[in-house]
Amino acid sequence: MGVPMIASTLSVDPLEDVARHLGGTPGFFQLYTPTDRPLAESLVRRAEAAGFKALVVTLDTWVTGWRPRDLSLGSFPQLHGLCLANYFSDALFRARLGKPPEEDLRAAAMLWARVFGNPLTWKDLPWLRSLTKLPLILKGLLHAEDVRRAVDGGVDGIYCSNHGGRQANGGIPALDLLPEVVEAAGSKPVLFDSGIRSGADVIKAVALGAEAVGVGRPYVYGLAIGGTEGVRHVLRCLLAEADLLMAVDGYPTLKDLVPEALRRVAALPRSR
Repeated sequence: MGVPMIASTLSVDPLEDVARHLGGTPGFFQLYTPTDRPLAESLVRRAEAAGFKALVVTLDTWVTGWRPRDLSLGSFPQLHGLCLANYFSDALFRARLGKPPEEDLRAAAMLWARVFGNPLTWKDLPWLRSLTKLPLILKGLLHAEDVRRAVDGGVDGIYCSNHGGRQANGGIPALDLLPEVVEAAGSKPVLFDSGIRSGADVIKAVALGAEAVGVGRPYVYGLAIGGTEGVRHVLRCLLAEADLLMAVDGYPTLKDLVPEALRRVAALPRSR
């Protein structure tokens, strides 16, 4: 489909296998930074060697938010050794474990749980910047002052996101903060996700200054229902709706999508 992918550290397949299937489409690697710095460096080096084009560091998930649906379903696949292929295939992680993860999935999962969450601070930014020559993008920034500080610290891009609302229930919508994030980022590109469900949502985010728009749950729904073809169908629908909406509203190129293309409409009063 020509749609770039951000491959997560938490993955069913090793990052090298994912990279081999990207073809000519650029892929980014999303780093959930381990507390074990050498392990973090190992993951970054592997991503760079595999051909990923940028490093996206997630800042808002060093501890998992309260997720009642996951709790009620008992859904935490990592504790069962799932979605940990990047760890289990890493030579340093295997050395830390002292045995093949396949021989003791419980011990491997417990080791992962001990190293997963790293509450990064601004003091860690120079270290992150030193890990790679790839463009460095910080994901989860919503406050303009944080964005300015990140830019001053040498990042190459900002990812405006509230993690799809899965972390802090009741938090402000990421889209409401996108304009001030774009302004604070200056010349640095801003990526955006959270709540994207349609081509119209994509157009709104682009009009507010996003250089690229990420999609999460919709493609997972497509995958669950129809596998690879389901993902392809979801992406085709998003792209088609965005393209047709631009044509209908008279915007021939993405550059023509500016904030003035949008108008905030007050909510209608509720009927009694």
